[in-house]
Amino acid sequence: MYGPPGTGKTLFAKKLATHSGMDYAIMTGGDVAPMGRDGVTAMHKVFDWASTSRQGLLLFVDEADAFLRKRATERISEDLRATLNAFLYRTGEQSKKFMLVLASNQPEQFDWAINDRVDEIVHFALPGLEERERLVRLYFDRYVLQPASEGKQRLKVAQFDYGQKCSQIAQKAEGMSGREISKLGVAWQAAAYASEDGILTEEMVEVRVDEAIKQHKQKMEWLKAERDGSAQGGTILSNKAAEGSFIPKAPDLGDAV
Repeated sequence: MYGPPGTGKTLFAKKLATHSGMDYAIMTGGDVAPMGRDGVTAMHKVFDWASTSRQGLLLFVDEADAFLRKRATERISEDLRATLNAFLYRTGEQSKKFMLVLASNQPEQFDWAINDRVDEIVHFALPGLEERERLVRLYFDRYVLQPASEGKQRLKVAQFDYGQKCSQIAQKAEGMSGREISKLGVAWQAAAYASEDGILTEEMVEVRVDEAIKQHKQKMEWLKAERDGSAQGGTILSNKAAEGSFIPKAPDLGDAV
């Protein structure tokens, strides 16, 4: 799975494990590098556990590019290289004992041997207008309308057209992820609690939306600057390396999603 942060990759993996009836384990690529020499032992333990599971094991590796990156790069340590080799050894053959789900924001950094194990590629894109409106309505209801209607907390909502306001926010929130939109709901609730009378007004809603959009634009500028810097100082790939992107093959339970 690949796509921008906050688009639901981790949630999807958890739901997949729940509905498949398999045992579930999660690890992040960033956890592996600090393990040093112990990384190889830990990797073998995970797959040994998978071989003893009656239900089979779904292993979800978040931020997988952090340790499954190209072995040819100088940025990978010998310990990390050995851990990657152990991972490749244990996933080199088909198996009904485990299923791998890899999530990454930068799948182009995967070692080619990892790409060769990929069966299916799922792109988690940013939400479109319709999805954004559904998300805005969902979180406005969860964090504002429901608590206000229950009357158990110090939160009230001023009278304005909630539906129309959610549609307007969805229009303005273009480019924002589902996670960023969910944080809007929390921000609206916090704004009401912080007010003197505990009432969330339309103006307060707009202020939090404008702040979120401003922060989103700032993050996009940082990302663009980082990519521009990498492009200027990076290595130009040969045609063969450039072609080393994801090529799906016939699905098998023992390979990676």
